[in-house]
Amino acid sequence: MFISKSLLARSLRSSFHEGNVNPFSKVQWVSRPFLKKNLPTVSPLATPHQSLGAITHMDTTAGNWHIIDASNKTVGSIASHVAVILQGKHLPTYQPNKVTGDNVIIVNAIHVTMNGHSWDTKVYKFDRKAHPKGPKIITAKTIMANNPGMILNLAIKRMLPRNKLRPFWYRRLFIYGGAIHPHWGIPQVVVPAPSHSNPLSNTVGNIQHNQSNSDSLTTTVGAAGPSLSTDQLCYTLYPV
Repeated sequence: MFISKSLLARSLRSSFHEGNVNPFSKVQWVSRPFLKKNLPTVSPLATPHQSLGAITHMDTTAGNWHIIDASNKTVGSIASHVAVILQGKHLPTYQPNKVTGDNVIIVNAIHVTMNGHSWDTKVYKFDRKAHPKGPKIITAKTIMANNPGMILNLAIKRMLPRNKLRPFWYRRLFIYGGAIHPHWGIPQVVVPAPSHSNPLSNTVGNIQHNQSNSDSLTTTVGAAGPSLSTDQLCYTLYPV
């Protein structure tokens, strides 16, 4: 079977660079896990959507749910905040010997970022006992191509303390590569964008909606300050 040199060089390419390599800069190149043509695209027939960044679903029976959009955010920044939420350190009822954390849902894990050329240089080692070739070493780009949610899963799990409570914290974490999560009864962080076709009708509708729901609004005070919210949906403590 004959393979051209150009096709072979394209298949053996180790990274996807943005721009030319500058040997005098701090970071020689900026790598990414996928080419732009290989990223999932939005159908032209789909309605416009917008991301709320991060929201919290308040539930007294099943616990609170934090829904976070991971698009255009680094792995370390998300993992450090999620590890605190899973342990419950943001709550005044935190106890180090009990499971007092909240549930976390992360969407758009396929659009998470890494600084510099970390997609090519960051490696993960998986031990294989009694294997003649030693441990299996995989780059972050290869793991992202196989399972987009595994990068965040490993980062958050390794930030949790290694004790008997870590499996219980880890069960409350749900990561999805797409923008929509399948949990029933929990709001989505990616919602349809409001239409601006008729500003006058939208203004009248908003006034009527605010007047009808003025009695159900309460004030929630958190680390980010007081915010106006309903009994089921409010902005989370996670910085957007």
